[in-house]
Amino acid sequence: MTSSRWTVPLLSALFVLLWASGFIAAKLATRTTDVPTVLFWRFVIAAAVTGAVAAWLRPGLPRGRALGHLVVTALLLQVGVFSAVFTGLARGVPAGLTSLIVGLAPLLVGLLTPLVLSTRLGAAPVIGLIIGAGGVYIVVSGDLTGGGPVGPVLLPVLGMAFLTAGTLYQKRFNDDTPVAASVVVQMVTSMVVLAAAMPFLGPQWLPTGAGGWFAVTWLGVVNSAGTFAVMFVLLRRRSTVHVSALLNLSPATTALLAVPLLAEPLTGRAVLGLAVALVGMFVGLGTWPRRRGADQHAAAQLQGR
Repeated sequence: MTSSRWTVPLLSALFVLLWASGFIAAKLATRTTDVPTVLFWRFVIAAAVTGAVAAWLRPGLPRGRALGHLVVTALLLQVGVFSAVFTGLARGVPAGLTSLIVGLAPLLVGLLTPLVLSTRLGAAPVIGLIIGAGGVYIVVSGDLTGGGPVGPVLLPVLGMAFLTAGTLYQKRFNDDTPVAASVVVQMVTSMVVLAAAMPFLGPQWLPTGAGGWFAVTWLGVVNSAGTFAVMFVLLRRRSTVHVSALLNLSPATTALLAVPLLAEPLTGRAVLGLAVALVGMFVGLGTWPRRRGADQHAAAQLQGR
């Protein structure tokens, strides 16, 4: 009884750490290794792990038009998102700020969902997005990019746009596809795309040193497959809104981890901006404490990690 009572809290804390660790590992990897190389090996390792899981679960791979839709989803949710995010990290955008910007994607999904899926839109996503954008403005106005130009900050914004578009596309065309099949097709597609692009991009083919290999292995195994495994267990025990609330904690967790691991500063302005954005995310996703039973607005970004 006691161990069961602590299972969800422990898994919840682990999930937040695993999700946030992706930004830390990507920042470390791109310090010594070209972004295309980091992406390529992330997808190679993730494809191997998820392929083994799919071979065990035997979900059945989609064919024809369904497979084509998954390929498009992969280009948006995997290649597009992580190319933009990792390039931004490589150009000096702090990991905490990157996580904060990307974390606003579910609110944008909430605003655009009525246009794509013909569902009703409440006031919460609009209010939440405004508050969350205010938090991002507070952080960016503090010049947390290390004194450099603000231009690189547009890269995680582009990543957020890819995440929003990919999530909406996924929900529109692949919502009935088994998760295991969806993830493995996305990883394999992304691996093939990066392998085809590598000769034209001119990067090194192998990560640099033990640190580079450790970072890409972490991204492929722990951050990708590990995060999904913990997330699925949580979804069996709790609602999607519970997991959404945990994702809201990712920006603050990433910013705190970045202080000792990446030597990134955490100023008072950054703390204020993170707090404001956190409020916006909880309000926008409907995860602020409220009546029991009113918790079925799903967290849209769960399908692309």
